[in-house]
Parts: sequence; C-alpha cells; structure tokens
Amino acid sequence: MRRVWDGGLPLDLSVHRRFARFLVGLLPTRIVNSLCHRASNSYFDHALYGLRPMCDITASRANVNDDLPSRILSGSVQVRPGIARLTSSGVQFTDGTYVDDIDAVICATGE
Repeated sequence: MRRVWDGGLPLDLSVHRRFARFLVGLLPTRIVNSLCHRASNSYFDHALYGLRPMCDITASRANVNDDLPSRILSGSVQVRPGIARLTSSGVQFTDGTYVDDIDAVICATGE
C-alpha cells in the first residue's frame, strides 16, 4: 500500500482508511478483498512484477511502502524467481540463472 493517499493525505489520516474499516465489518470478505486488490494495484501492478500475494490481501497486515515500487521500476532492486541454492558468493535461482558477487538477498516470505 502506498503511504500518501488520494488528496495528499497520509494513509492513516485519509477518509478512505476510516471508511474501509467501516466497510470491512459490513461487506463479505470476497468483496473486501477485491476492493483492497484494486486499491493496492492502482499505484503499482503487483502481478506484473510477480509480487501478487498468494493469499487474500486481508489475510495479513499490509506493507505500507512507497520506496520499494520506485526502486523496482528504476532497476535498483531486481525481482527474481525462487532461490534454488546459495553459494559463498552468489545465488542460483530456480530458473537456472546464477548471479555472482551480490550485495544482499531479501526474502519476502509474507510472514
């Protein structure tokens, strides 16, 4: 989720957040999940970069971050497939590619 919402307000102060909490108690989970997916993908298409969560968006806490999408789009953070194995100086991925001399590995497990 992005930090700055419509109208330039921070997410935690926006009308959308208060209204969303109200709707979560009234609407079926399927509709709430659909609305949450639409809102989170309005700024950054998670499926396009292989980052769409496997579970419902309301099943865990949302990550509020404006920096990661910008870094992915600029190329300073690269999204890769699953890790097959780590070596002393690199990583072999499940698609067979190998990257040597890496700075960091960030495992986004969803937990």
